[in-house]
Amino acid sequence: MKKSIIENREILHIEDGIHDTNLKSVKIFKTKNYEPKSPLIYDVCLILVLQGKKIANLANNSFTFDCDNYLVVPTTLPLECETYATKEEPFICLLISLDRKIMYDIIEKLNHDSFKNKDENSFGIFSDKVTNEIEDATSKLLDILESKEESSILANGVLTELFYRIAIGKNAKMLHKMFLEENKESKIAKALKTIHDNYKDNIDTDTLARVCDMSVSSFHNHFKKITSHTPLQYIKKIRLTKAKDLLVKYDYKVVDVANELGYDNPSHFSRDFKSYFGFSPKEAKASC
Repeated sequence: MKKSIIENREILHIEDGIHDTNLKSVKIFKTKNYEPKSPLIYDVCLILVLQGKKIANLANNSFTFDCDNYLVVPTTLPLECETYATKEEPFICLLISLDRKIMYDIIEKLNHDSFKNKDENSFGIFSDKVTNEIEDATSKLLDILESKEESSILANGVLTELFYRIAIGKNAKMLHKMFLEENKESKIAKALKTIHDNYKDNIDTDTLARVCDMSVSSFHNHFKKITSHTPLQYIKKIRLTKAKDLLVKYDYKVVDVANELGYDNPSHFSRDFKSYFGFSPKEAKASC
């Protein structure tokens, strides 16, 4: 993205944090602080960076997203992200939820034979180059976000163009698999949504395999291939990240969060929390 894309826009002057826009599916994130690697959940989204840089880590793999590279997360993934930003040049990005219906329609209409020889990674995440067409569509989106009326009337067309552009990108093969019916990748996506929607429940691998109509061994292997976690590791990370939200955003007591997540012992919850985040639940509450 050229720096001119955000020149003279209100987006440069907003406070740090996540901000709603005139579109429910689009949010703006800004920070002027460097943020070291820390756990974060991305959920079925496209991230377009307007300024600065961020690196998402999944196991031993890293994905850079900056003004030249966008990030697509076509499922729900717990990542570890590092943000590069300064007071003079804050990190600013658009967080765009992928509309499942639009994505299904686009991918269904594409000629999939043309993607057979394209690059593929097995993870449920990828970065790709920002093209001139994507930059133009992003500029259009920023324009219509300034008007509630234009957002309500024109957004669907602009978002459809953006989603089409990422769907034909060099690294988009996994995106197609996650949205095509009756393949292993789309079944794992269904399991991830089940976990995300029912994280408080006692979900086991056998139950998830049945939801996906897969054998336990096949489910386990494909799950780890896409998320880089075993099902139990993934469930634990999702639950702990949700726990942090309850503590920091909603001011829950530590014992209440532990009970809500099914921990018999709050001390066990506190140990798991500190092991994952590097600080205790009480320290998390004190920081808000």
